[in-house]
Amino acid sequence: MPDPRPEDGPAENTGLSAGSGPQGPAGEWDRAVRVITAVVAWYSSGIRDLRRAAREGADPAALDVLLEARQQAIGDLQRLKDGVDAGEAARLAAHYTAVLGELTGGS
Repeated sequence: MPDPRPEDGPAENTGLSAGSGPQGPAGEWDRAVRVITAVVAWYSSGIRDLRRAAREGADPAALDVLLEARQQAIGDLQRLKDGVDAGEAARLAAHYTAVLGELTGGS
């Protein structure tokens, strides 16, 4: 699956913008929002690709995996919006940075 271009953005409107978190523009909150949003965008791109492939006869089993993973990431974005401490924001940022690295082959 191709990496989403920045102009693609996530398929869903997360309702979060950089700088709107509790720690200001340079905090762990912003870092977490940016990386989770990138993961959501990657999953959304993959979901679009798999839906196209399924219409052409490919096995759609992987679609459920991506849909569930994207929903988890969206849930974590909502948790950030609801407010988490700096430690939890850092944990989420680290987790999703690792996820994004796996999804993009470390790029």
